[in-house]
Amino acid sequence: MLNADAVLADKKTLTQKKSRNWRLKFTSFGATWLLATLVLFIMAANYSNNLLLFIALVLLAILVNTTWITWLNIRQLSINTLQLAPIFAQHKASINVQLSNGKGKLTPGVSIALTDQAFSNTVAAELPLSTEKLINANIAIKPLKRGCFALNSLQLSCNYPIGLWRWQKSTCSEAKLWVYPTPQGKQALPKPKAKQGTYLKREQGDFSHVRTYQRGDSMNHIAWKQMARTGEVMTKEFDGGEGLRQTILSLQDAKQADIEARLSQLCRWILDCHQRQLKYALELPNQTIAAAQGEAHKEVCLQALAQYGLAIK
Repeated sequence: MLNADAVLADKKTLTQKKSRNWRLKFTSFGATWLLATLVLFIMAANYSNNLLLFIALVLLAILVNTTWITWLNIRQLSINTLQLAPIFAQHKASINVQLSNGKGKLTPGVSIALTDQAFSNTVAAELPLSTEKLINANIAIKPLKRGCFALNSLQLSCNYPIGLWRWQKSTCSEAKLWVYPTPQGKQALPKPKAKQGTYLKREQGDFSHVRTYQRGDSMNHIAWKQMARTGEVMTKEFDGGEGLRQTILSLQDAKQADIEARLSQLCRWILDCHQRQLKYALELPNQTIAAAQGEAHKEVCLQALAQYGLAIK
């Protein structure tokens, strides 16, 4: 018997292959063009008018041949990569898409759009005229609520030269767009906490780096040389284990009544801690992230805020 997972995988692969095929569709202008052609043909047949018959045949020839002209214009185009930088809720943003133009042919009349439900109001982005083999396009998206949005489908379309037909190609994607809470809130950053023996453990460790002085730091760790050189009060940090000072960011500490406002306050605190190079932890009712520093830690914490109380889409 076939494995169920293998069958599902085969179906997914088949769906993706089908989605990569170009499809031809009539535009409203093309339908009007065809209707006018039929009317002229009927009038020419009823009144035995050769001029009307000639015009009807010319219109029909244009209607048929523009399909091939459009196809030759876009058959080498394909979506190469999709670059998704995280954004903040209710902020305007754009998604960068890179397309591959196989033969470097000039391709007018091409646009790209997001067809996912979450981006239903997104306007298609017109591709710039270019003979480059790699073309970059920015798709402006409407402000979104926080969460994680899957971009399952992007659609290339072309109605060149006169808009009678539209060739469309939908491409599957596994990319996700993270939308973090809006960083706002005037509440002061919680004070760092430390256990007994913190400074002893720091002194027993190896020197790591210097950071901006925080209220409560030991005077024994002031970087006097850096202070004399820069005029800014700096504190020495040592790799000393669990005794290092930590800033605990908890949802309970945010005083706002609305949950979205409290998440926005946490987002503001995370960005402040990251900017000040503080070691911080995040505590949510359903998740606790251990104290750490750095870009990767910041992204993990912000992603936890983005999907708090939500299911990943």
